[in-house]
Amino acid sequence: MKTNFTLMRRATVFVWLLFFIAAGAQEARPGQPIKGVIVKGGKNPGGNLLISAGGGGLFPGNTYGLDSHVGNGFNGNINLYIPFVTLNSSETNYASLGLNGGAGFFGMKKDYNPEGPVYNIAGQPAPPSLKIEIGNGSRQNGFIGEAGIQSNFSFSKFTVSPIVNLAYISSKESQFTAVQTSSVNGQTRSFETSKRIISKTDGLGIIPKLRLSYFPGRIGFFVEGSYWAGPNVKSVTTIFKPNGTPNSEGFYSIDQVMAGKYETVETKNKLNALGFNVGVVFSILSKKEYAPKNTEIVNESQAKTNNSCVCLSSPTASVQFPNVSGPSINPGGTLTIPYNPANSTKFLRVEASPHPYNSLNTGTWASIITILTNGVLSTLSPAGNPFTHTGGQNPSGRLIPFSSLNVGINTICINVKCPYSGTTCSIGCFTVMVEGPPATSSGNITTTPVCCTKFVVVPGNPHKEVLTGQVKFKMTGTVVNAKLKIVSAGGVVSYENFVQNGFTACYTMPVDISIVSNTNLPVTSSTVNGLPVYRYSVKFGCRELGPKLPVQVIPGIKIPQ
Repeated sequence: MKTNFTLMRRATVFVWLLFFIAAGAQEARPGQPIKGVIVKGGKNPGGNLLISAGGGGLFPGNTYGLDSHVGNGFNGNINLYIPFVTLNSSETNYASLGLNGGAGFFGMKKDYNPEGPVYNIAGQPAPPSLKIEIGNGSRQNGFIGEAGIQSNFSFSKFTVSPIVNLAYISSKESQFTAVQTSSVNGQTRSFETSKRIISKTDGLGIIPKLRLSYFPGRIGFFVEGSYWAGPNVKSVTTIFKPNGTPNSEGFYSIDQVMAGKYETVETKNKLNALGFNVGVVFSILSKKEYAPKNTEIVNESQAKTNNSCVCLSSPTASVQFPNVSGPSINPGGTLTIPYNPANSTKFLRVEASPHPYNSLNTGTWASIITILTNGVLSTLSPAGNPFTHTGGQNPSGRLIPFSSLNVGINTICINVKCPYSGTTCSIGCFTVMVEGPPATSSGNITTTPVCCTKFVVVPGNPHKEVLTGQVKFKMTGTVVNAKLKIVSAGGVVSYENFVQNGFTACYTMPVDISIVSNTNLPVTSSTVNGLPVYRYSVKFGCRELGPKLPVQVIPGIKIPQ
């Protein structure tokens, strides 16, 4: 209860912090135009039907994290907001209430510390080792479906959204095992000293959220804090204890170990976590929300007679990369620029013509265009930003250096102002995605072959040691963003995560070992025992001894496969 209260208190502080950020930002820039929407008589996009997609971090509560053996993770979701009540207090500042629904996924890193001790066994020449085995992957994955109430409070370009959703939360079962390996009188034995099973979770929970959105146009961005209060998660822990007490030196006999028993404890704990997400939100506007209430769109002769210029509903604008030869997009589109070191010397071309039907573009008729990159004035070539457009139906072209763009999402917006009438609006915004360099991989490892054996327990012959005829490999060295690719007899391909001083699974020879990236692509600079690919042949000498005896499992004993 104390942990849950602490999490809720932190979530409350975070919620109020977001609210004051929104309020401060709104006061700092009152009356600014909404890019992509005509301000005069227009409506803030935050109150319309919204589709959002985002992701971020997930941080489990202390008690839940420790009992379920999970650490910090990630989550992603898609949400839909449908307004059904709108309270207009002004054209850009108002409130709305509606329904929120969506679905998402999450994953938290599994982190297991054994709960059982390591037992010393009489006859061992060296201390035993303890290996942790985690079932069903290295992450606790799951998904959610949610639905509830959302209210939006819009202030100019900002929208604050309290949300309360009822959620269905589901995650897979997890199993954590601690295996002790001891060498006793020349024989290798493995024991399960502890096992913990986290049951599959399916149930209802509540997820309150607070979202702050920023709309430079129809496409906006948001940050969001949330608190997950989910269903009970059941844990079953089994601890192995040898029979009796150790001798004066703290050692058990092998007979005491074989006669040992398990002790089982069952616990329940509420799923709870804090989430922090960022993402993109799309506003679905109706026709009437584009049209100004008090502005008449006039033709060329009327504009000349009335000495007034207006923002037309069909301006000409585009973004192109690279300049001249690359693909281009229209307002509201997304342009993806793949990673290429040569991009650093290239330019992003922006073209704009705010008044395609007006041939009088000099003097009081000229339009002043401002191009923004991520909310600040763009560095342009030719120099000058804002600049005066005098080309009539021919758009003015400006170049933005690629080096001024960020890796990831960039927003390019074009604003236009008629200096005579003072009318200011936006031609539109573009999303430019800049891809970064791919992650590097490397490896330089040494593998040592070891014959695989089984410790077979049968009545009357409990200590029978049998060679399986297969080989496993001990791994040492260094690997970065890479893993082992192992091709065994018959062309069977397997992948092994690199574990310093760890062992691979058992394989039938001949075996080829190489290093590949985490996406299974070859890493040409890597070596295994000094070679790009290393082969172990059947001449290594592991052979099957028989006949095989039927395998039986005794509590407290794990038989290596």
